[in-house]
Amino acid sequence: MNERYVVQEKFPPLGVEGQKLLRKSSVVLVGVGGLGTFIAQYLVRAGVGRLRLIDFDVVELSNLQRQILYDEGDVGKSKVHCAYTHLRRINSEVTLEPVEDKLTGQNAESLLTGFDVIMDGTDNYQARFVMNDVAKKNGIPFAFGSVASAYGMSKMFLPDEKICLRDVVGDSLDVSNAPTAATGGLISPILGVVTAFMAAETIKVLTGALDKVERRLMVFDLWQNQWSQLYIAENPQCEVCSGKRYPALEGDF
Repeated sequence: MNERYVVQEKFPPLGVEGQKLLRKSSVVLVGVGGLGTFIAQYLVRAGVGRLRLIDFDVVELSNLQRQILYDEGDVGKSKVHCAYTHLRRINSEVTLEPVEDKLTGQNAESLLTGFDVIMDGTDNYQARFVMNDVAKKNGIPFAFGSVASAYGMSKMFLPDEKICLRDVVGDSLDVSNAPTAATGGLISPILGVVTAFMAAETIKVLTGALDKVERRLMVFDLWQNQWSQLYIAENPQCEVCSGKRYPALEGDF
């Protein structure tokens, strides 16, 4: 056993062989803010082999309430480079790739393909639709997560499923008005809940435990002490699920 991962390797469904699979795995994480800082820590501590971090923003003082990788000394600096520095101190064995760029339909496939899982650490649906469309087009699992106020939801979309993010929120969503932490406020514990689920589902995928992946949409409300699991209906009219068209990669949300 590797001393660093000795406790994790004692978890029977994972074990030493599962840890070896994690070491060989690769994940691309878009967004290193509220969701992304939690996710990045979970994955780096778990021992994924390679993690690409994509973000174009800088750390602001108001981020420190919920973005757990950063401290006051990071304010005004690049998020991906601060994240790289902190994560490197946590686990120097993981290959970290900081990419200071904004994800678009034009650069998405070059940034997101070639990884075992695409993970959503963003706070907007334009980027999520881009990730969704790249994942569907290229057969890559996509871990979606969203939070606002004390409410959150998450789903791991697998290539063999005939559903996608558009079947959850709809093609007609006015993405400019979708709730975010900036518009509806947020308590930080909801980030921990949603990202713990996202990270666990990702570890299942990376270690081949696909039969343990939750196929339903998970919905959490921490303030009302409620959570639910919702089945997503297939949409025969979805162009993305049918492979006919990938609108976000054409700039059409």
